[in-house]
Amino acid sequence: MDAARALLDSLMGAERNAALEDREKYRRKFTDRTVCKHFLCGLCPYQMLDQTKSDVGEHKGGKEHDLRCKQEWESLSPEERKEYGFEYDLLEWLERLVRECDERIAASKRRIEEKEQEKPPEKKLNPEEQEKVLKLTVEMDELVAKAEALGEQGEVDKAMLVTTQVNGIKQQIKDITQPIQLLPNTDRQLVVCEVSGNLLCSTDTEDRKARHYAGRHYQGWMKIRAKLEELKETVGPRPPDWRPKRDDRGRDADRDRRRDRDRDRERDRDRDRDRHRRERRRRDRSDSPRDRRRRRDRSRDRDRRRSRERRRR
Repeated sequence: MDAARALLDSLMGAERNAALEDREKYRRKFTDRTVCKHFLCGLCPYQMLDQTKSDVGEHKGGKEHDLRCKQEWESLSPEERKEYGFEYDLLEWLERLVRECDERIAASKRRIEEKEQEKPPEKKLNPEEQEKVLKLTVEMDELVAKAEALGEQGEVDKAMLVTTQVNGIKQQIKDITQPIQLLPNTDRQLVVCEVSGNLLCSTDTEDRKARHYAGRHYQGWMKIRAKLEELKETVGPRPPDWRPKRDDRGRDADRDRRRDRDRDRERDRDRDRDRHRRERRRRDRSDSPRDRRRRRDRSRDRDRRRSRERRRR
């Protein structure tokens, strides 16, 4: 329900249900505090990175994306838009976001390089070692067969002695081959995405890579980086002596809305007072004469106390 209402507000304006003569008065301006200025300028990072690994949270102050305000904004000339400073604000925020993302990418690369350096040196069995392992394996198989035969003959002590010899040969083979077994799969390497900072694997399938490039996280960062370059070319850095334009239309609209809210609150108070009076009259009609006298007496006593307190002051 809230999503549908927000969509209608964005397309038709929050004043869509107001009377025709009041719509212009209530119509939201692009300078209003409730309007997302980043959306006006073509890209809102809150929306672009929503529910991704780089989520920057929600809009502060309940700002909304208003398409009508965006059209009003886009009707201004580039020089007029610069006077408001919204594009400067977006450019500076995008610079911070991209700088932080690049720092995360650099940190991930350093961690991967450190892990690569921790790998044991690669060792390959030379022909002599290969031959030795083969002989030990043959000898071990013969001893295993001998131990099984002794066990079947009931020669338990002799079988245990042969088993000890088998374990010794196993350890010799392990000492020769263990450095090879400890080596990780050097064909599988982590790669850092230069756009989003996601970690990819060099052995990922083409389908997995395609899902990454089509994903919201990667696409969001692609658009952020492209928008940053666009603003650098079209807007440039904020001039040192720049001052924001003061927009009277936005202030007048805010002032009118405050007056309308005050008027509505006053009407609500009047209605509450009228309702209390009606309830009091109904209660008076339903009470007995004795109850009404008691209530009048209490009211007089209360008035006397207040009068005495005022005289003391």
